[in-house]
Amino acid sequence: MSLGGGRGKTTAVARLELDGVGAPKITLAEARARWGQRGGGEVEEGDDAEAPFRDEVLLRWVDRWVDEHTVTAIDAPLTLPPCVRCQLQCPGIEACTVPVVAWMRRHGGYLVIRTGRSDPGKPAITPYTQRATELLLERATLAPRESLGQGMGPLAARAAYLRRALSPRLRLNENLLEVHPRATLIRLFGPRQERRTRHGSDPQTWERRTAVLEALGRLVEGLEFDRVWPDLVVRNVHVFHAVVSAFTAYFWAREGWTGPDDLLEPDAVECGGSASGPAEAPAHDHVAQPERLARAVDELGDLWLEDGWIWAPPRR
Repeated sequence: MSLGGGRGKTTAVARLELDGVGAPKITLAEARARWGQRGGGEVEEGDDAEAPFRDEVLLRWVDRWVDEHTVTAIDAPLTLPPCVRCQLQCPGIEACTVPVVAWMRRHGGYLVIRTGRSDPGKPAITPYTQRATELLLERATLAPRESLGQGMGPLAARAAYLRRALSPRLRLNENLLEVHPRATLIRLFGPRQERRTRHGSDPQTWERRTAVLEALGRLVEGLEFDRVWPDLVVRNVHVFHAVVSAFTAYFWAREGWTGPDDLLEPDAVECGGSASGPAEAPAHDHVAQPERLARAVDELGDLWLEDGWIWAPPRR
């Protein structure tokens, strides 16, 4: 799902089906921005009225398609920042002993990338708007959004409601994933190609999104459209991102992604566990330093399971 916004006007859904008979085949069975939208794939018999995917409609759609074999991906924060979740008396960020906040203090100066002009007094971390996952993905240059950053409040609130409404059928990091389509595209095709799917004239952007769909199809040895019009996917960024989110869920299940270790260079995973001592002084350039990122990942440990994680493809 691509929630789009906090009320459902721009929400889009996509559904991949895996045919395991003989050679595995992936079919894009559905992709649409409105219930009953023509060209979006299968529609429930006798119900051809169009409706935006507001909460009740979206939950109805989930009820129809989600079962014990389904993995669901949502491109919105599915956990809140640590300060918002905390029930303890607050001593202030600098004195906080909550493990994930202490981790953010130790590593935030390195993980946050400053670009252009920046306020020298601006804090490196704000645990009331950020989570550990956003800091790590920022250093990995995967363009995350702060979970409660500018304009994100309504979206995060809606995502929190949907997660509760879908529990216990959907369980975070088991069959429910938080994803970020831009991060998936950056990992698979590079930042330049990802930007090209968002910027340019309409015909140029549609053509680039079409090329991305074709490339995704090659990654899974063929992608078939089942009554889904390709033009509908590429002409609406929310539908396009819903399809990318669905592919993210498929790759997660197929490849067995592990979480923060996925951000590391393959040979850095082993050396991360031997790192010790305090984090070094913040770097003033944007060059990735694998040993420091490995140390941050190692010290995070299992804290991400509660704090939340944005799933993106591992380094390849």
